[in-house]
Amino acid sequence: MHKSLYRGLLLSLCAILAGCQAMEGMQIQGVDLSSLANVGRNLGEMGDKSQDEELVIGANTAELLLQQAPLLNAPALQAYVNQVGRWVALNSERPDLPWRFGVLDSRVVGAYAAPGGYVFITSGMLAQMNSEAELAGVLAHEVAHVVQKHHLEAIKQRAGAGVLANLSRFALQASQANSGNYGGSDPAATAKFDQLVTNLYARGLDRGDEYEADRMGAVIAARAGYDPYGLATVLQGIGTMKQDDATLLTFLKVHPNIGDRLERLQPTYQYLDKAAASAGLQTLEQRYQKALSAR
Repeated sequence: MHKSLYRGLLLSLCAILAGCQAMEGMQIQGVDLSSLANVGRNLGEMGDKSQDEELVIGANTAELLLQQAPLLNAPALQAYVNQVGRWVALNSERPDLPWRFGVLDSRVVGAYAAPGGYVFITSGMLAQMNSEAELAGVLAHEVAHVVQKHHLEAIKQRAGAGVLANLSRFALQASQANSGNYGGSDPAATAKFDQLVTNLYARGLDRGDEYEADRMGAVIAARAGYDPYGLATVLQGIGTMKQDDATLLTFLKVHPNIGDRLERLQPTYQYLDKAAASAGLQTLEQRYQKALSAR
């Protein structure tokens, strides 16, 4: 599908949702659209300018990620990952964001966050996991990126003022689409934004951002009632894979050394071990395997 068509569909959807008052429980591929409806209303209301900008940048960033790999056609699995992800996000410092989670149809091992509450995980990453605690650990790491606005700040630092001004207008344009006033965006600014976002995800965030997301993610997962060692278990498993595996190359390129990540997590785990010694935190292996096989 052509990029302009992707963008037009996204903006039209936001406009439709802005005027929709009855989407509770409506789903596509098992993903509840209620929170997406709230995004449309938020964009139309243009209340908090900084958050409106974040939501618009996030929607356009998510669109680019979805151009690289489509959503997996597995409604039950999509619903399950959304359920786990939203519970994790509710235990973060930004529970009120319109969080959306999706499984990408890709053998590549990866998980991605975009500003405004978008989190994607690949089917290839899911195949490396054995428990719900591991899933929650990876999702919590991505949630932490959104909470700390790591991608948002990186995009803002690299984008010129004209690009961001153009993106900020998307929110107003979306609210005008219903009345037929939508006039599209500046192609040059859009192309520049697309290129800088593509480069950002190809290169990865600063190493300090990744270490921070590891630490915060472990804490968020523990708050949600999961064994916080889920993320460490996933990292250890990836560390045992052949490092020249084609499905792993991008993950290794955009993240710090796995050994360094595990070492830097130790103080956080020591703290959590003391704080939650008798909390009965869960791993939920059987529930995860059932959800994974249901697709």
